[in-house]
Amino acid sequence: MSDVRWLLVYALFLGGCAASPYSTNPNEFSGVRTYQTFCASCHGLGGRGDGPVQPFVHNVPDLTQIARRHDGAFPAEDVRRFIDGRTEVGAHGTRKMPVWGWEFYGGHASDAVERARTDRTINRLVDYLESIQAGYEWN
Repeated sequence: MSDVRWLLVYALFLGGCAASPYSTNPNEFSGVRTYQTFCASCHGLGGRGDGPVQPFVHNVPDLTQIARRHDGAFPAEDVRRFIDGRTEVGAHGTRKMPVWGWEFYGGHASDAVERARTDRTINRLVDYLESIQAGYEWN
């Protein structure tokens, strides 16, 4: 997809979030609410890569298969680093997913308190993603 089309999809997605009832501070959201607000448009409500924006963003990964793709172990720190933007997965090609760490910081990435809040938000999201793994069994 061309950069222009991708930017249009991204702008429409963010505009939809701003107009939703979920447009308060994401640092107060549960992992489920964070996922529903920021991830489900591409990855789908069930995390299977079938969200309404998916036709415009090809190859959206099925998030219920993360552990399966890593020999049954959920790589929480790798997922956290991908969401917050510290890691890019070169094999996936160019990064199409927004760097949510920067989005959640709200322009205050140098503020230690804001970074800690954002880290907790991302941790709740990662915990939620771990909970939706296909075949995942709680010990």
